[in-house]
Amino acid sequence: MNDLDLVRTMRADAPIPSQRRLDAGRERLLAAIGSSSPAGGAGRTPRRRFGGVRGMVLAGGVAAVAAVAVAVQVGVRPVTLNTTPAAESAKYTDLMVERAAFGWLPDGLRANGYVADRQGKEFFQVTAQEGKAAVTLTVYGRGKEPALPHLPGGVPGRRIPAEPVNGRPAYWIFQPDPNGQSSFELRWQYAPGGWADLEGNGLRGDGAELTRTAYRIAESATFGGARPIAMPLHVDGVPGGLTPKRAVLDKGAFGEVSALLEFIVTGPSDGMSITATKSDGTMGTGVSGRPGKSVPGRPRPNTKLNGHPAYRSPSLVHVYGVNGFDIRISASGSVLARLDKTGGVVGLFNRTTVLGLDETNWTTNPVN
Repeated sequence: MNDLDLVRTMRADAPIPSQRRLDAGRERLLAAIGSSSPAGGAGRTPRRRFGGVRGMVLAGGVAAVAAVAVAVQVGVRPVTLNTTPAAESAKYTDLMVERAAFGWLPDGLRANGYVADRQGKEFFQVTAQEGKAAVTLTVYGRGKEPALPHLPGGVPGRRIPAEPVNGRPAYWIFQPDPNGQSSFELRWQYAPGGWADLEGNGLRGDGAELTRTAYRIAESATFGGARPIAMPLHVDGVPGGLTPKRAVLDKGAFGEVSALLEFIVTGPSDGMSITATKSDGTMGTGVSGRPGKSVPGRPRPNTKLNGHPAYRSPSLVHVYGVNGFDIRISASGSVLARLDKTGGVVGLFNRTTVLGLDETNWTTNPVN
């Protein structure tokens, strides 16, 4: 399973194993997008596969903004909605940068899913998925070789000898099966101190054909890029001093279009998440069991915000049908306290510009 999986059975510092079942693939990105919310809001966000990236505080200088005019873009012209209390302006850069890229891919596949994770051991991941076939490339932050994952059933992973990739050491974590097993995972050292994993699922061919496919993909992959990846929203007034935790972008992998930005301060109980998910035209029906408890699934609207059906609570806002997306913002702890000075989570929504489904309108500067 790739890094859009949320497997909770592993220790926090160990990689999570590949799931080897393509029918679970769609849940990978859905789980990354749909279940994210800081603790104290809608429940603690599960960690993503390889434990994640070392957090980096990217907040720059802070300047007061007298009033922020908010726009939700309709077509190509933003429409001003209203203003909110003065909000901080802090700089957060490189939230989603293409640290690794595919070269050659089998016919019909293209890169359409990305994860940048800064929890623990840093990694960037790109997925190409179509139908039952999926390929995922993961590059880790420079340093020690990542821990071996456990295999399905909790079996400890082991290094299976493999031919070098571009002359550098490599080994299989899960080797193509001569009987036609369609999954594999290959790890190699692409540079001194630099490690990468390549996973394949649902690809056609016998063991020898899948081995050739894996090596052709691995040998043509590139690393160390700095191209920013555009996202479908822009949010103003995110407080300074936060640590970017994770960014996820799905551009059609497993049938979804969605984006996620997460930030923390000192731990999971002090954080914020901002999610945009392509609207399916429906609204949630979830209700809280009792006051103070989180709402399961998508919440039932209890108000309207800027004309859109919405659910609103002190720590969570979920707004339906905003320029093609459903928007969810949650915050907790000290982050929520700081947001409350500028209108809370609703104020942050009012400072959000949703850029629609046309990727040519998306921005490489999603925050502030």
